[in-house]
This record gives sequence, structure tokens and C-alpha cells, in this order.
Amino acid sequence: MPKTLTFHIVELEAKAVADLLEDRAPRTCELIWERLPLEERLVHGMYSGPELFIVLDGFPGVGPENQVSRPLPGDVGYFHQDPGLYASSPHEVAELVYVYDRGAAIKGAEGHDSWVNLFATLRPEGAEAFLAASKRARREGPFTLRVEAGRP
Repeated sequence: MPKTLTFHIVELEAKAVADLLEDRAPRTCELIWERLPLEERLVHGMYSGPELFIVLDGFPGVGPENQVSRPLPGDVGYFHQDPGLYASSPHEVAELVYVYDRGAAIKGAEGHDSWVNLFATLRPEGAEAFLAASKRARREGPFTLRVEAGRP
């Protein structure tokens, strides 16, 4: 059975389980798994559309794995950008991102097209309520996202 992550929007008591895609993004899965639990303020991806993310300070790049630029609802990705690539983003940036609705297009700091390493997907059972709660973050947030090792 694959390893799982539990996603929890603390203020809304919304939870979902995601399966790690260790066969498609092994380095990314290992990086995230080794640093669990994670808990940060959710940020709405203003350039990317229906996407939420948490900033992962101090997380390194792992190179491209299973990259997507148009993720689907329930897709979970790892975004990393080296420092100094763009004028408005002089520092290294790492984020755990997930998409809560259709129409997302991953964008970088200056609105340029970009990609994430797709490393997990939310399980359909329970995801609908979690994604509906996630939609509230843009207008009602900020909310806190906790990501923990789950059970199969």
C-alpha cells in the first residue's frame, strides 16, 4: 500500500487523505515525508487560479519529477524556484501546492508559466468536502494547513 498524507484545514475541521506517488516522484516524496509534520498558513495562488499552497522555508530543490503545469483538482505538487531567477523573487522559494478546482495553471513569481512535481493525489472519498472547504480560503482565510503522515 502506498504511503499517505493527511491534509487538515485546522479552522474548518476539513480533512482529506492523499496517496503518495512514490513510483513517479520518489525524490519529492522522500523530501516531504522526511520533514513531516508540516503546518503553515495557506496562501491562495494569485497567479495560478484555484490553487492553495504553504511556503516551505529551507526546503531544497529535488529536480524535475512527474511535472505538470495544468494540475487537476486534488493534485498535490512541490514547487521549487532557485534564488535570483526573477527580479521580483530574489530568494529561494519552495511550496507544497494543491489544486481545489478546475482551471489551474501553475505560474511563477512574475506570472510566468511554470511546473510542479506532482507527488500525491487526494483520494476521491472525502476529497469533495475538503476541496469545497478549500474554496473558502480565498475569501475567508487565512487558514492553517496541517500535513501529517497518514495511514494506508
